[in-house]
Amino acid sequence: MAENIDYKGVLEDLKAKRAALDVAIQALEAISGESFSALPIPGARPQRREAEIQYDTFVGLNVVDAAARYLEMVGRPARTVEEITNALNRGGLPARPGSVQTLLSRSHNGPNPVVRRAGRGTWGLPSWYSS
Repeated sequence: MAENIDYKGVLEDLKAKRAALDVAIQALEAISGESFSALPIPGARPQRREAEIQYDTFVGLNVVDAAARYLEMVGRPARTVEEITNALNRGGLPARPGSVQTLLSRSHNGPNPVVRRAGRGTWGLPSWYSS
């Protein structure tokens, strides 16, 4: 005798569990500073990826252009001022969070913004967001 299995219900339950696991994995990755996600999960939120920043990646660039390059390297989602500042310092461009915030804000409010405020203290590229 065939059982009536609610495949739709089972699928929804599994997706909910997967979403909860994705959140837990992202939290652990943020705490550890490492990414354990080798393959993207279809339908899952994008994972933060780490950029390979060399000691001279941003040498010769100003803060705004270096921040834009970093954002291009790591992709979405938007990054915090602290993340951007740490990356600039690792890449050979000495910077402080306050200065980075000020310069990014000036660019954002200027006629041809190189970066765009995505939220309080987070920044992305203008191409990531519709005008």
